[in-house]
Amino acid sequence: MDKLLRKQKNRIWPHSPKADSDEESDSEDRSHTLGRTRTTTVGDVSLADRPILSGRKRASEPLLVLPAASTAKELSIDTAGESGRLSPLPRDASCSPLPRSRAKSPAPYDSAPLGLTLVYSYPQPVVDIIFVHGLGGTSKGTWSLGRDPQNFWPPWLGSESDLSKSRIFTFGYRAPIRGHYTTFDILAFAKDLIFRMKIFSGDGEEREARPIGTAPIIFVTHSMGGLIVKKVSHPLRPWIAPLRMQAYIIGKFNDQYADIVPSIKSMIFFATPHKGTDYANLLNNILKADPSSKAKVYVAELQKESPSLQEINEHFRGVCQDLHLVSFHETRETNFHGGIKLMIVHRDSALLEYPDEISNSLNADHHSIVKFSSPDDTNYRHVRDTLKMLMRKIQHRNVVSPTLPLVTQQLHSPPSELPRRLSDRGTNAQVMKILDIPDNLDDELAFLRDRRLSGSCEWILQRPGFTDWISHEHQDHNLLWLTGAPGSGKSTVASFIVTMLKDTPSRGNCLYHFLSAGNHFKRTVSYLLRSIAFQAALSNDEIFSGLLELHESTQITFAQQKPTFIWEKIFEGILFRLGSESKPPMYWVVDGIDESDTPGELIKFVARMKPAMRIKVLLVSRETKELLKTTNELLPTMKHQMIGLEDTLQDVEAYVRTSITKIVPTSTTQQEIIQEILSKACGSFLWVKLALEKIWTNGNTRDDIRAALRELPEGMEPLYTRMIDNIASQPSRPCAMATSILTWVSCSFRPLTIPELEVALRPDFSDFVDLQHTVEQVCGQFVVVNNSNVSLIHQTAREFLLRKTSGMSVHIQEAEGHKHAASVCMEFLEDAETPWRRIFMKLSTTQQQSRLPLQGPEVFQQHPFLFYALSFWSYHVSHAMSDSDEFEESVLLFLEECCLLWMNGVALSKNLRIMTRAAQQIKTYTRRRAQTISRRQDLSLTLDRAGELRQWANDIIRIVGRFGGYFLQDPSSVHRNLIPFCPNSSIISRSYGLISRSAISVTGTTSATWDDCLARLNMGEDQTGYKVFCKDTFFCTLVGIKGTLIVWHADTCEEARRVTHDEYVTHVASSNTSNMVATAGFKTTKVWDVITGEERYSMPKRLHHLTKALAFGEYDQDLLIAYDDCYVQCVELKTGQERWKFVAKEARSQDHSCARHMAFSPDLSQIAIVFRGRPVIIWTIQEVASEMISPRNYVLARPRLTSAGDRGVWDAPEMVLWQPLSDFLLVLMEDTTIAKWNLIQNDRTTYPHTGAKSMVFSPDGNLLLTSDVQGTLSIWMMPHFRLTYQFKYEELVMDLAFSVDGTRFYDIRGTFCNVWEPDALIRHEDIDDEDRSSAYETLTSEPTLSSDNSNRLSVTALAGDSHDKYYCCGRDDGTVTMYDIPAGEKMRKITSHASSVSVTRLAWSISGKYLISCDDSGRIIAKRLEPPSAAKDKWTVYPLFDLRIDESLEHLLFSSNDECCLIAGPTKALVMSLKSKKDAKELCKLRYPFRKEGYWMNHPSKPALLLKVTAGQEQRYLWKTFEPINRCSSEAVLAKHIQIDSDTHINRAVKIKGQWLLLELLAKTGHTYGAEKRNMDLLDLRKLDDPAMLEGSMLERQRVQGLARHVRYLIGSFQDRVVFMDHQFWLCTWELESSYTRHKRHYFLPKDWLAPVALRLTTVNGHGTLLVPRNGEVAIVSSGFR
Repeated sequence: MDKLLRKQKNRIWPHSPKADSDEESDSEDRSHTLGRTRTTTVGDVSLADRPILSGRKRASEPLLVLPAASTAKELSIDTAGESGRLSPLPRDASCSPLPRSRAKSPAPYDSAPLGLTLVYSYPQPVVDIIFVHGLGGTSKGTWSLGRDPQNFWPPWLGSESDLSKSRIFTFGYRAPIRGHYTTFDILAFAKDLIFRMKIFSGDGEEREARPIGTAPIIFVTHSMGGLIVKKVSHPLRPWIAPLRMQAYIIGKFNDQYADIVPSIKSMIFFATPHKGTDYANLLNNILKADPSSKAKVYVAELQKESPSLQEINEHFRGVCQDLHLVSFHETRETNFHGGIKLMIVHRDSALLEYPDEISNSLNADHHSIVKFSSPDDTNYRHVRDTLKMLMRKIQHRNVVSPTLPLVTQQLHSPPSELPRRLSDRGTNAQVMKILDIPDNLDDELAFLRDRRLSGSCEWILQRPGFTDWISHEHQDHNLLWLTGAPGSGKSTVASFIVTMLKDTPSRGNCLYHFLSAGNHFKRTVSYLLRSIAFQAALSNDEIFSGLLELHESTQITFAQQKPTFIWEKIFEGILFRLGSESKPPMYWVVDGIDESDTPGELIKFVARMKPAMRIKVLLVSRETKELLKTTNELLPTMKHQMIGLEDTLQDVEAYVRTSITKIVPTSTTQQEIIQEILSKACGSFLWVKLALEKIWTNGNTRDDIRAALRELPEGMEPLYTRMIDNIASQPSRPCAMATSILTWVSCSFRPLTIPELEVALRPDFSDFVDLQHTVEQVCGQFVVVNNSNVSLIHQTAREFLLRKTSGMSVHIQEAEGHKHAASVCMEFLEDAETPWRRIFMKLSTTQQQSRLPLQGPEVFQQHPFLFYALSFWSYHVSHAMSDSDEFEESVLLFLEECCLLWMNGVALSKNLRIMTRAAQQIKTYTRRRAQTISRRQDLSLTLDRAGELRQWANDIIRIVGRFGGYFLQDPSSVHRNLIPFCPNSSIISRSYGLISRSAISVTGTTSATWDDCLARLNMGEDQTGYKVFCKDTFFCTLVGIKGTLIVWHADTCEEARRVTHDEYVTHVASSNTSNMVATAGFKTTKVWDVITGEERYSMPKRLHHLTKALAFGEYDQDLLIAYDDCYVQCVELKTGQERWKFVAKEARSQDHSCARHMAFSPDLSQIAIVFRGRPVIIWTIQEVASEMISPRNYVLARPRLTSAGDRGVWDAPEMVLWQPLSDFLLVLMEDTTIAKWNLIQNDRTTYPHTGAKSMVFSPDGNLLLTSDVQGTLSIWMMPHFRLTYQFKYEELVMDLAFSVDGTRFYDIRGTFCNVWEPDALIRHEDIDDEDRSSAYETLTSEPTLSSDNSNRLSVTALAGDSHDKYYCCGRDDGTVTMYDIPAGEKMRKITSHASSVSVTRLAWSISGKYLISCDDSGRIIAKRLEPPSAAKDKWTVYPLFDLRIDESLEHLLFSSNDECCLIAGPTKALVMSLKSKKDAKELCKLRYPFRKEGYWMNHPSKPALLLKVTAGQEQRYLWKTFEPINRCSSEAVLAKHIQIDSDTHINRAVKIKGQWLLLELLAKTGHTYGAEKRNMDLLDLRKLDDPAMLEGSMLERQRVQGLARHVRYLIGSFQDRVVFMDHQFWLCTWELESSYTRHKRHYFLPKDWLAPVALRLTTVNGHGTLLVPRNGEVAIVSSGFR
């Protein structure tokens, strides 16, 4: 063994006469005693058999003695130089020890301080930056190139503009490689670090410096230093099994450190071995074998899979969510003596791979990664910019981070591009989440750039059209369309242009995107816009900040938003408002627009551009008829350039010549081949590439090459045909293998990776030795592999394989291929040998027990095909052959057996769009299936189960809307909690109801189907609503004569705020790009910030005219107002001054009638005016016009009743509605006819069958929502008015609105606002062009017809008995009814108040004998109840009393012996006797001197006493006399324990087992009580009976720290636990403890149960049964808290 270790040692430290140029020794182990040593460097570590060290040391430094080794080169310490290096000794030098010196060494770098050292200071620092070195390093040497003090770079940061207001520290500790055994470990170093941070008070002139922890802290760490900092920064959770004492515990649970750890905001790791290093174990073995040294604990901890590293990583993952993490990894091997090179910390170990981590490489080895030659060093600039970025992130600390299912994002940019990718703004993970950009944007560009031959594509620089476009001088040439034939190198040219612009940043920023039909994600316009926005944010500070501010104020994310919304919010709202014409332009390069999902939509956006800066757009594509027509119509000024044969001829020839040189060495033969290829290529790079590969494969001799050339056909299709023949000529197994591979590659939703393809092929082929090699060998040049992604060589190859191989020897049948792919995906998920549910459950259980982030991506890395199967099985089903009964059965069987498992896996992926997309794809398949079956001659033998598939699709959509958010928080809850909350008639309930393992039972509701109404919101008594509109993440309703605008949260339907105009509002408008909303009253027009409720502007109106239309102008600087006298004005918001006016009347017109309705066009260039009894008039708005443009009239008249000269009409128009994205409008007539008017073509079409009285477009204009006079709602697919959804609801509709994403709509009926979410609105966004029309036909040919199945009255009060057998509810018609538990069947009506009032409170005595109800008029009715008996089989009700009070009732309470009851209001309380069966009487009355809200309760042990608990005191009274017992304020007692604000009230109180009372205290903020200042106080009621408690003294209150922030609604108690609903609407319990540590989630409630009024009434009884009002009924949830 010793011999082996010596060999290992010599391999690492071979004898060499020369050390590395950047080698360094451990300055802490430096001595004036010399000996024979052997030295090398591992990273930042000097590994030397050193001499005995002695000399001057700091008092804190122990003396480390290292024996000399006789086999090494003799070295001496160069004490005269500045570097302090070890230098060779002369042969005759003495090796005797030198005496210790008391004088300080003259070398300025002879000592590196231990502990914290301040190296740069600022009086009021905004951040503290602390540098922590690694194993064997020092506090100075680690950060200095060549150990030169001039290269000590941390102080350089002080001269940087954004970093100068910081303090910079280094931390030194002793962690040498060699030396005696030590028990020091990473924990010890971490404890030393946090201790020194705590005691820091300054050095020298900084003696009174600010303590560390008063400013945010950024750690900069190298190697093992990163592990030390992680150890400092992670807490020990109280519910985790006891671990070793860690440094953070000192700061977490010891007050003296509590102010430090929360200030840690960011960490930068340089080559930190998070997962260990291969060389730690080897190093310790060598140290063990060396008699002069011993193994080190901290070295052992660096071993891979060491318990210490696992512990650090496990717990750091759970607490780093709020930290900004950046990791740099080394890319060069570290040089060792003897020519050995080793990678010390590999990339996979240097990266944390956390979702929010930013990672990148630096061109350096392990120790030079933190050493820089000068401030101009490229690596230094990257690090500096990273620190600046982190400073900015810390300033945006209040921005909430949404949870997103992305794996770690990494940068792979070449050095030339890195400064732009990792600049001051950095690749911010927050922005990536906001925009949902999961991929590395540079991959496609890098791939194309690498393929481009040097010197090619330069011809584009000589094209006049391109030079005009790229030039700064030609400001009118901003749009260029570059087209070319397939395979002509268009994408390569685009990549050349992008690279050139990026390499010359002085020209301006370049943003780009490459669309590809083979990747359905990246080909959408939505993804394109988000990609451009992401790059723009990285390139511009203002865009970056604006995007963060937008998210901060609205919480908007753009993953599922429509392109129009993205365009308006980001581009028009932020990007187009910045910059100026004088600054360099911004360039956009978009390649492959013909392969986009909706190319016309992109052209429309470009046509709408009105940026403040210059933006030059280059579009690259094939020329198609559709694109040519669209560009000619919308972009007539766009220059069109074509790539011709003459352009690419030289490039093609150069490409051929370069390639042929490698094949044929003889020049004469080369030229012959080149000419032959060029004559057949016709300018196609793709053809040339395939031809050269053919020659390379068969070119063994010149004759072979000539034969190959002769066989090569001209044109792509003949060449593809020859390639098919070559595949078919292979033996049968390789041919079948190639067919299977080509089928997968042609039909896959996105390019498969090699590991994914290997699993996909496994049913037919397995055990590949090298699949990539196999693919390249057998697929006949059709397939390319790039970064493990397998794709077709070109889009034309896909079209050929799927469309033109019929009848060939190798045939790719698209429908059959999709059927096979769908079957493989479903069988993979059904595989019994892979326990998916157990795997998924284990992940969720681990996450719940440790409270760590869910590691969904890990399971997808371990099972490569899993994510593809989960995501795209339904895509293949939608395209599969529809004539197979067997396949339909297999799809149904998969859903019946694996639907919950599939949902669980989708939840792990954090992308619920997979489920909504799957639902629409299933619908597409059912439509195609129905068409196929309808064509069969004998339908009697066909079992059509398409209806079941449609039910599955609808159920999936409903489940996503109601439960999706819960699944993201706990994916395994799909199995535990979903099924009980699904309607009994839903297909998922029928399939899984009997086999569900859920213990939860839900009864009491009669609805057996899904409800389209998500919420029914009461806007207030006598508050009739008349307007509703949507604004970003809110929707707003306008109510009352005071013009009150109520703002609601769209996700929770909770009221956010109210603003009042103080007069009736006639019109309202909202900005598409900002937070502003305008309201117009009779006297004033006001502009509000809907986020804050602030009034921004107020402008008086002109005269008395009514406002008929409002619109925000460009960049929201102006407001356009149209009055009923046809006067249109533009008002500047900041000044209130009129900028221009326009009168929409013809000259000398004598018509003075007022407009009935007016509407601005979307581009604000026109206004439509409706007069009563006259045609609709369209005016072109002219700010300044010398000659008025005549208006256009639309007349819908009956010829026999209207003469040619008569301008009157028979059917008068009522309103007009502009289509949001096109030039047509709708005119609604009085007889409900809708007329469509195309203004460009002047086409007019009428649709008399709609019955509409009001209408509104969806944001994208594809849907029209109408309501009729009966209140029926209808949704029509535009432009052909095909009915897709209809809901009958008999109540007049006042107004309608669509949500911003078009998936919901709202209506106002009386005092209620209804929120609707029918499944018909969920539309599939990822449809192939060829299937788009059929998908829309699915929506329109199968309309959903529904109706309001109940007219149930709302539940307004709720009370349950103490035995879990019955409950009573009061309704808004004044009735009180009893129901049983758990069936929820009606037992009998208890009493009735007036039908015009609502029951507001119910109280049921503990014995069950008495029930009291109160209504909103102050009437109180008490009843005595007798349960069924042998003599009577039903409940009997007897009257007790019926009285009325003159104020609102706040509390009802029965005495514990049922002798009397308390009736309490705001200013008085009375006690009624219950003894008399015939006539109850008033016993006593109490009046308060001032209003003091409180909670009344029985004394827990003395039935004669009554307690009133307020926010600041408790008072005892005698029940029968209201006599106070020892009146005494508790303010003095409270002051010793907790601070109670004077204006605080008890929102809710919960008794726990009669022994504890938990009070929810809310502080009044402004005019309303809010949850912003919520506290939870706990009172121990047992101490009321404590003999030691003085008479009259108050209970001590204990504030439960930490609980309030988790509670949304406090509900009640169950056993010894408090029941509450958290902010994510989970029902939770908390076991009593003095200081909150954790709570337990049990189950959730569906989103359509979460009406705010219902949640306030929700209650839980002593048996754990939850009662939840819902749609006029009460849902009974049992066994949920087990």
